[in-house]
Formats: sequence, C-alpha cells, structure tokens
Amino acid sequence: MALIELTVELLEKKWLTDDTLFFSFKIPHSFSFQAGQYIMVKTKKDVETKWRAYSVLNPPFQKEHLELCIKIVPGGFASEFFKQLEVGTKVSVKGPIGGLLFDSSSEEHWFICAGTGIAPFYSMITENISQFPQKKFKLIMGARYHNNLLFHQEFLNLAEKYSNFEYMPTLSREKWAGKTGHVQQHISGDLQGKTFYICGLKELVLETKELLLKNNVPINRIRVERYN
Repeated sequence: MALIELTVELLEKKWLTDDTLFFSFKIPHSFSFQAGQYIMVKTKKDVETKWRAYSVLNPPFQKEHLELCIKIVPGGFASEFFKQLEVGTKVSVKGPIGGLLFDSSSEEHWFICAGTGIAPFYSMITENISQFPQKKFKLIMGARYHNNLLFHQEFLNLAEKYSNFEYMPTLSREKWAGKTGHVQQHISGDLQGKTFYICGLKELVLETKELLLKNNVPINRIRVERYN
C-alpha cells in the first residue's frame, strides 16, 4: 500500500477521559488503510513543525473519515497542537504505515494493551469480529483507574453481542470487582496456537513479549507496536 500525503479536515473533537482526546477527520473515499496501521500527522507551533505517529482508531470499513485517540501530555509539542486544534481546521497527514496487522490464519487472537494502545486493536477487533465468528478474540486492556478505561462500555457491549469475544479490563491503581494489577499478570493458560498483539509503552511491550517468549510462543505469533 503506497504512502499518501493529503490534507484532512477536522470534523469532531471531544474528551474521552481527563487526559485523552478523540478526533475525527474527513478523508477522501479513495484513501484506504488496513486495521492496525498508523498515520503521521504534521503538528506545528509557530514556525516549527514535527511529524507524529498515531494509530488509526476506526475500522477500514468506515469510509471517508479517520479517527484518532491521543493522550495529552501537558506542555508536549504535539499535545499542545491538538489541544488547540479546532473543528474545521485542515491538517496534513501521510500514511498508511505499519505492519501490526491481523493474522487471519490464526484461530485465536489475544490483544494486550494499556491506555491509547487500544487504538489499533479497536480497529482490528471491530473490523474482524463479525467476519470470523469461528475465531476467538480476547482483549486484555489496562488502565490506572476505572475512568481511564477507553471505550469500556463499547467493549462490554461487544462481549455481550459476540460469544467469541472476551473482554478483560484490568486496573493497576484501583480496587474493583474486575481484574487488578498489570495486564501481563493475566496472561496464563495454554498459550500455544494463538496470535498475540501487543501495543503500548516500551515497558509493557518488552515485558509482555519476553513473557510470551519464555512460555514458548513462537516469535512469528507475536506482533507489536511500541509507543514512546
């Protein structure tokens, strides 16, 4: 898939949590991507510009728009750009990029992430779950607190709708009726014959990958995307 640079218009902007913003951009119908890929956004401050990478949130079957969820870091170059971005503004993007793609040959898929690392998996799960009712999908998603769980209700609804989808939200700093601790602690059982997808900050990605390798998961069954 060739890399394309284009100008997109911001259609919608809203806060998902106290530190995460959602954006929806209008894109040409001809622009296509695969679930799990990311795009580069040209951010700027005064005369300085920087390209920043963000996973596409929406599934490819949703045409003519491109969605992102972005963690806002106070004082961050890109964060300040996005905080000030207004609906109707046009920005430059290029893509699609990345090889974190769905392995349709596998019968069981485990998605492991925290925070905005959910973005590529939201795209992959919503794109594929209805197409492969015979395959199992399991999402282990971490957050510090309950109100930091992105798309929590949507995943609860998916788990109710699809018997082949298991949703395991995990909180690291709050006691509740669900799972607690770090996502890596909840990877157990027979791990053979499954494909694992990992997305998030460096520590989560490296620790989870090491755990899987120690449990004899083949390297070609582990797919990762690391956020800085």
